[in-house]
Amino acid sequence: MIIGHGIDLIEINRVSTIYQKFNHTFVDKYFALDKIDEITPKLLSNNFAIKEAFSKSLGLGFRAPCFPKDISVQRDKMGKPEIFLKNELNKYMKEKFGNFLIHVSLSDTKKYSIASVIIEKT
Repeated sequence: MIIGHGIDLIEINRVSTIYQKFNHTFVDKYFALDKIDEITPKLLSNNFAIKEAFSKSLGLGFRAPCFPKDISVQRDKMGKPEIFLKNELNKYMKEKFGNFLIHVSLSDTKKYSIASVIIEKT
C-alpha cells in the first residue's frame, strides 16, 4: 500500500548561492547526517530535492517531526540514492506505519535537480 508520494524540483544555482553565502553552516544544518564524499552544488541540490520530496510524501513538509537534518541521504555502490531516517522522524514512522520502504528516484541537468519519493507500507 502506498503511504505517500512526493516530488521536488530545485534550481542548482539557487543551492549554490546559499552554499557560497553560508558555507559549512548550511551543510551542517541540512546535510550533517548525509554521506558526502565531496561537496558540490549539484550534490547538495540533489540531496535537498530528495529530502523535500520525502517531506511532501508524508504530507508534512518540513515541520515536526520531519526536518531535513533527520533525513539522511546516502548512495549505494551503484550510486542510487537511499534515505535513512534518524531521531524522532524514525520513531514517528515506525509508530505510525510499522514496516515501510522508501523508494527514491533522482535526476538532474546542468540547471535542475528533481527527486521523487514513494513511501510504501510493507
